[in-house]
Amino acid sequence: MKIKTAILSFAVLTMLSCNQKKNGYEIHCEFNKKQAQNQFNYKNYTWTIFSGMDYINHFGEDEFIKLLEKQHIKTKTIPIVCVRFPNDQYENCEEIEMNKLIEEKFGKKFIDSLRYIAKQTFIKSHHEEVFSYEYCDEFSRYPNSTINNQFDKIQDDYLSKYPTPEEYIRKNEKYYSFTSANFILTKDGKIKDLSIESEFQNKKNNIFEKQFNKQLKEFVLHTQWIPGKISGLNVDSYYDVTIHYN
Repeated sequence: MKIKTAILSFAVLTMLSCNQKKNGYEIHCEFNKKQAQNQFNYKNYTWTIFSGMDYINHFGEDEFIKLLEKQHIKTKTIPIVCVRFPNDQYENCEEIEMNKLIEEKFGKKFIDSLRYIAKQTFIKSHHEEVFSYEYCDEFSRYPNSTINNQFDKIQDDYLSKYPTPEEYIRKNEKYYSFTSANFILTKDGKIKDLSIESEFQNKKNNIFEKQFNKQLKEFVLHTQWIPGKISGLNVDSYYDVTIHYN
């Protein structure tokens, strides 16, 4: 019995030790980390810009690179795809380690501050550019609302001012019928290139098209919109308002 127990214990230990062995990907990753540490110790700094679907696109990339160069930091870009594989955790170990070491040396907010300045520099040299809503700083463009409830607040305020006529034929299928406004919200809060369209589930409601379009136009033009910003600077940006009907 003791012999069998000893053999079983040995087998369990052997199995555990085998499972603890590092695979080739992990060994290669650790080697690359040491390579980054050696380069860092010799002050050969390289910041890696990861770009792709999992990362936020940044304006002012060229300006950002120039700011890093002034700090004697080189850059390189690695594209990242959306497809992930089990061994991805061992990819780009050298670049990730170098980025970590640079942040530890210069401070956690170092890169963010450079990107902030780079964006401002870019904005100042692109006065006529119109930016998408997603690329702007996150805050509400509609007065007295938040980033999360601005569109609900617009819907409520609009319908409070312009109630849906009793003659309107409701189908209780929300979000199918709508009136939508698309426009450019300028850096000084004005409206440009305003276009409005309505679409109704029940075509009998088409008799309200002109009325609803006129109402939404008035609503948009008489609202004190808050201009979009990038890195705190006002910019021209695209915005849209959609009113949904049952």
